[in-house]
Amino acid sequence: MKRNSHRPTSSVGICATILLLLCVRPLSAYFIDDPIPPLERTVTLSIQGERIESVLKKISAQAGFTFSYNSDIVDNEKIISKNFTKRTVREVLDEIFGGSIQYKSRGRYVILTKAPVSEAKEHRITGYVLDESTGKRLQNVSVYDPVSLSSAVTDSYGYFQLEVDQPSGEDVKLAIRKLNYADTIVAVSYNRQRLVSIPIREHADKVNVLADSVRQRIKRFWNTKVLTPQAANLVNIQDTLYRKFQISVVPFVGTNHKLSGNVINDYSYNIFGGYALGVRKLEIGGIFNSIRGDVNGVQFAGIFNSVGGKMNKVQIAGIFNMNRDSVNGYQFAGMLNLNGNSSNQLSIAGLLNLTNRGSRGAHLAGLGNASLGKQEGPHIAGLFNFSTGDSHPAQVSGLTNFAAGGIRGAQVSGLVNFALRDVEGAQVTGIMNIAPRKLKGAQVSGLLNYATTVHGAQVGLINITDSIRGAPVGLLSFVWKGYHKIEISADEIFYTNVAFRTGVRQFYNILTAGAKPNTFNDEETYWTFGYGVGTAPRLSRALSLNVDIISNQVVYGGSIEAVNLINKVYVGLEMQLVKNLGITFGVTLNGYVTDTTYDKYMPIFTDYEPHIIYDRTYSNDMNLKMWWGGKIGVRFL
Repeated sequence: MKRNSHRPTSSVGICATILLLLCVRPLSAYFIDDPIPPLERTVTLSIQGERIESVLKKISAQAGFTFSYNSDIVDNEKIISKNFTKRTVREVLDEIFGGSIQYKSRGRYVILTKAPVSEAKEHRITGYVLDESTGKRLQNVSVYDPVSLSSAVTDSYGYFQLEVDQPSGEDVKLAIRKLNYADTIVAVSYNRQRLVSIPIREHADKVNVLADSVRQRIKRFWNTKVLTPQAANLVNIQDTLYRKFQISVVPFVGTNHKLSGNVINDYSYNIFGGYALGVRKLEIGGIFNSIRGDVNGVQFAGIFNSVGGKMNKVQIAGIFNMNRDSVNGYQFAGMLNLNGNSSNQLSIAGLLNLTNRGSRGAHLAGLGNASLGKQEGPHIAGLFNFSTGDSHPAQVSGLTNFAAGGIRGAQVSGLVNFALRDVEGAQVTGIMNIAPRKLKGAQVSGLLNYATTVHGAQVGLINITDSIRGAPVGLLSFVWKGYHKIEISADEIFYTNVAFRTGVRQFYNILTAGAKPNTFNDEETYWTFGYGVGTAPRLSRALSLNVDIISNQVVYGGSIEAVNLINKVYVGLEMQLVKNLGITFGVTLNGYVTDTTYDKYMPIFTDYEPHIIYDRTYSNDMNLKMWWGGKIGVRFL
């Protein structure tokens, strides 16, 4: 093995080397060394009849890194004669080895390994994507196989690597996609092991042409949707006209002619679209229906319904419904329901329900529900629910719920629940619940719960509150006006232990660490770290009972190589001497669990040999030793 590096021989050395490679080296690469990765650095070489070892030395010297490889994988008798001008190291290696060697960089090393023999259905494709006209390598280009759907995105140097499942012998057709560039399909031979270079053509005016076209069409639509005579009728005629039935092709081309905007129809049929003052029973539009005033009946449209006044009863559209005033009834849209005032009873949309002045009724949406005001009805959405006022009885979403007011009922989401004011009910989520004011009920999350004042329970990995009447249950709970203790103690095995207790007396979390002082000056220190839970009911004003369950991993030096656990059940007393100072003492039942297949444990009973009351090895090769012990310590806070 050729490598200019020191190989660590101890666990501390291994940890130090890993820390150096993962932490120190990346920082120095940005501030001291060349930030370009070794494989992307360019070299210019003229090689005439030289062996591979000599060529590799020239590459590493010019590019400023070191090769690491096993000499057995390189045919050093092979003679190389090639010229390279401003080529990347990756391209040069590809030319030299022809795909028979793999290479990767780590810090200032480039590691060479033998390329594995491809499996029947696995094929690795690597290469660069370039601008066809400039030769510039392009980043953020999508490269994918439409058959297997394997994909990659080029890095900042235009490089990609893709693993493709493909029947043996068949070419792989890669699709190349980038914004403002022409769509490209490239066929790559199944047996190809070398880099591929893929040029794509820029299509700079593609987006601009599309945007200009859309803008012009919108402009023409708004300039011509209401002609002058019809507009005059709408302004001048104040009388309301009624008709039992009307039929139109487009607005103002139908049985009501140019007075369509002044007529309220009982029944209306619009082949493409129609425009009217109102509808009292039924309207059907092939594309759209547009109403100046109110609808008291049923509307069906292939694309959209637009109502300038109130909508009562039922509204159904293929894409969206838009109402300037309130909705009292049922709405169904393939994508959107947009309401300028309140919405009552039921609104269902494929994407979004938006109500400008609050909602009273159920809202169901595939994407989200937004209520700019009070929410008085259940909101159920695939992604989010949003309300600027109070919300009840429920917000249920796949990702997040937000209420700028209070909550009376429940918030249930996949990621985050947030209520700006008081919550009366429950917040249940996968990640985080936030209630900056009072919570009366429960918060349940997969990660974090926060509330200023809690009357109830918090259940999550991390619970934070100012005060709580109830109990927080989780991995770590912090109650500002709760139970906090810093403990320094000694037991029969480890004479120096520190623990932090946080939570409330009914249930608190314990973070622990300990060590053997007589090993502090040794090459390796014997120490422990662990976690536990406990309860501390008061027996009197100055005396409390402690019942703790703690598990500690025993560590020698800096490595954790096997199960080495001391589990403790502690029953003791805490006596308050003065404010913020007390003592604790009690007995422990200890269970020491080790893996019998590991033979490098250091002895833990070096100063004191307890009386073992139980010693058994189970079928999974785990050994359990049990003994009685004790603990004494002082506590602060």
